Amino acid sequence: MFNKIFLASMLTFTLSHAVDEFSSERLLGIEVGYSNLNTNKNLTSNITTGAEFGLKIGAQNDDWRTTLSGSFFTKSGRKYQKVMLQFDHFVWESLYKSDDILFKPYLGAHIGWMKYTDNFSLNDNGLVYGGEAGLAWNVLDEVDFDFSYRYSLTNMEQVDNIGSVVFGVNYIY
Repeated sequence: MFNKIFLASMLTFTLSHAVDEFSSERLLGIEVGYSNLNTNKNLTSNITTGAEFGLKIGAQNDDWRTTLSGSFFTKSGRKYQKVMLQFDHFVWESLYKSDDILFKPYLGAHIGWMKYTDNFSLNDNGLVYGGEAGLAWNVLDEVDFDFSYRYSLTNMEQVDNIGSVVFGVNYIY
């Protein structure tokens, strides 16, 4: 219980600091992805693939983006919910810039909390962390698209890792 309270307060403090720091652009976004959930049961690995859906809120400037995201996955009786704090660094802006379209590749990291359940009455929750790489495509001043790959590890006994290809749409205000 203390871990959850500590993690929630750390995430809230970090996000509020990020919003103050990067007040030039805030964002709201939705995400859909294709995930590989690698679970362990009785020392056997089981991979479940399916759709993942999520929402995010955050702030960004020319170099950094910090977001708080929540996502969920349900397939074949296996379910998870994740809440993560993500830090992305834009590597460079595209050399090709036309009609206010801008490509920004990024590298990032994430940390958060995950709850996992399945039909076998297994319940587990714990820390989730990992890395991500992607491309932000700014098509309008208020809208950008995100294409990314996330790889997440956990400290849980039932879940080994999660790999996700994610598409997101962000409203920038």
